[in-house]
Amino acid sequence: MALATAFGGAAQAQTSETPAAAADDASGGGQIQDIIVTAERREASVQRTPIAISAVGGEALRSKQIVDIESLSTQVPNVTFGRNNGTTKVFIRGIGLDAISQGQDSRVAIYTDGIISARSQAALLGFYDVERIEVLAGPQGTLYGRNATAGAINIITTDPGDRLDGYGTLTVGNYGLIRTEGAVGGPLSDTVSARLAFQTSDRNGYGENISTGQDVDDERTRGVRAKVKIEPSSSLKIILEADYYKLDDHSGSFHYLAQQPGFTPPSIIRGFVKPDNVRDVAGTDPRQKMESYGGSATVSLDLGGTQLTSLTGYRRFKQFLAAPLDGTTGGYVSTNQREWAKQFTQELRLARSIGPVDILLGAYYFHEKNFGGSDVQLSPALFGGPVTPMLQGALNAGTQVTNAYAAFSQVTVNITDRLGIDLGLRYSKEKRSLAEYSQFDIANVFNPAMLFIPNPALATFQSQKASWNSTDPKATIHYQFADTVFGYATYSQGFKSGGFNFGYLQTAFAPEKIKDYEVGLKADLFDRKLRANIAGFWYDYTNLQVTVVEGIRTVTRNAAGARIYGLEGQFTALPVDDLQLKLNLSWLHSEYTKYISPDPSLPGQGPITLPDGTQAFDLRGNQLAYSPKYKIDGEIGYTIHTGAGDFTPRANVIWVDRIYFSQFNHPFVSQPSRTEVNLFLDYNSGDSGWSGGLFVRNLTNKTYGVAATAASDFIGGQVVGQLGAPRTYGLSVTKRF
Repeated sequence: MALATAFGGAAQAQTSETPAAAADDASGGGQIQDIIVTAERREASVQRTPIAISAVGGEALRSKQIVDIESLSTQVPNVTFGRNNGTTKVFIRGIGLDAISQGQDSRVAIYTDGIISARSQAALLGFYDVERIEVLAGPQGTLYGRNATAGAINIITTDPGDRLDGYGTLTVGNYGLIRTEGAVGGPLSDTVSARLAFQTSDRNGYGENISTGQDVDDERTRGVRAKVKIEPSSSLKIILEADYYKLDDHSGSFHYLAQQPGFTPPSIIRGFVKPDNVRDVAGTDPRQKMESYGGSATVSLDLGGTQLTSLTGYRRFKQFLAAPLDGTTGGYVSTNQREWAKQFTQELRLARSIGPVDILLGAYYFHEKNFGGSDVQLSPALFGGPVTPMLQGALNAGTQVTNAYAAFSQVTVNITDRLGIDLGLRYSKEKRSLAEYSQFDIANVFNPAMLFIPNPALATFQSQKASWNSTDPKATIHYQFADTVFGYATYSQGFKSGGFNFGYLQTAFAPEKIKDYEVGLKADLFDRKLRANIAGFWYDYTNLQVTVVEGIRTVTRNAAGARIYGLEGQFTALPVDDLQLKLNLSWLHSEYTKYISPDPSLPGQGPITLPDGTQAFDLRGNQLAYSPKYKIDGEIGYTIHTGAGDFTPRANVIWVDRIYFSQFNHPFVSQPSRTEVNLFLDYNSGDSGWSGGLFVRNLTNKTYGVAATAASDFIGGQVVGQLGAPRTYGLSVTKRF
């Protein structure tokens, strides 16, 4: 049965405009407003910055119910969301984190107020009191460093202001949704101001466990953030920040989605059943717990023409995940995963302008200690024995220590008032060590005789070390064709560090490298009634890191190479007063250029025999995972002015082409093309500070996948995965003061 059948149905920003209007290209006096960003660590209009950037402001985040990366991905071209095994995944132009094992790094660098979050699943779950979110597409290696080969997402939270202000938001909806968000801030003295923000979210599950009656895919989160701004003089500014975020629910559920052709799961053979409703699960209850907290200090000092900036950050992260893997009432395969991490980062930057030349110099240090462990429990029912007790089939864990160092620079030469060049260079060095163990030898874990041995003390220990370095250049030429027409061409390189598969007792996988060739045009036309931003790009990847299923484990390997190229466009129009039109278009071609691998869903098959005797397939020409060829996002809104305030009905339609969830491009491990319709009715009372609205997301209640995995033949060859949200609707009310 195909998956199609199963689914059936750190770049801070500033602006002189209001945050919502600027970030969302909204109208002001009948014109599309300008946006001032510091994506290249200096202030510039987004229309004169030679990077493909998308920005969404805080008011738009609230009115469109954009509370996490899943909903954010609907607003940005060539961005795809995924969630698997408790890990939030985001892909920009077909590149992101496809691994689901501990200690793996995303190719999208996630920054909150300039501080990177190495464990990206914690940074992308809850947005609150956010001034703006910026998405930078393409390798950002020069200024953003390691693991930014796909791009960067910068979450800029609201700073304390010079007057008392704040807001409170209450959102209620179906599935018992109650979400609150609020903040209050202002001056404590002439030189000190502070701000405190919070968020809570509670929602019932989208499905249930038919074995226990427990809700699954529910939500329970809590978050709090405090910021203090100190300005003892006009030349010195210090911002101190601390935050805490907690999740404790039954999300991360693996759903039985489909069955690979030719396989019948052992549990079904023995009379166990799978849920009739694809949103339900069976077996043991899924559970996810996550904590993320930390602090940072940002110091800006004007040295008389030279700007010194220091960013210091410390973060801790903990996660526990329990999930059944077979998707049936048999509960014969389940997993528990634990991960914790603590990180310290320090960045120093010096910026100075000398005539037509802008110079930026920087140094960076990153340290992380990361523990990850998982066990896969196998029931004797797999081999004709009793359903219980569960046996520990495989236990693996490791502690990884990472130290990364970098020096970087970027020089902009304004040759004329219209013509300029940017030259950047970053040198990175990284060291990693791993102490790991595996409970069983992986070659014997599937032996039924061994599985029935009580307390098999057969752990194997291993320590590894590896180091890598990379020099990544960037060169850009840009030209102002007219006052509101800007073009650029860029060549850049990126570097994603190598790493280890925790507990798998193998040598490290190698770093991957990317070369990017990109051109772009940004234009405001017809007296700023139309904005058109277009970019074209070509990526060449070497040593691309890919995820493969081997037995009951998921590991990362290096593919030989990949090629990605495409076009994307962002268009905003204000054809008449009060009418707003938006259109995002993207076309993406991705393929492996050289990659040979066994296919776990077709064991013993393939025209190629590897040196160890394994049969394999040539995946050259296959589409990369999470890389839809086409994506279209359109929106229309019209503001109606009344004596009671302004009402703006909006309709948003998204069409996404087929998404493959693995490099093997099996239709039964993919999400067919789909259409999503979202409706909103915004209200703004004006000076009284009241606003709010109604929302309906996924109006047609389409069931669609955001991740899927084909299990090996050993546990039955079923396809399990995770689903996007069903139709949700509700009411949101905000009061500002």
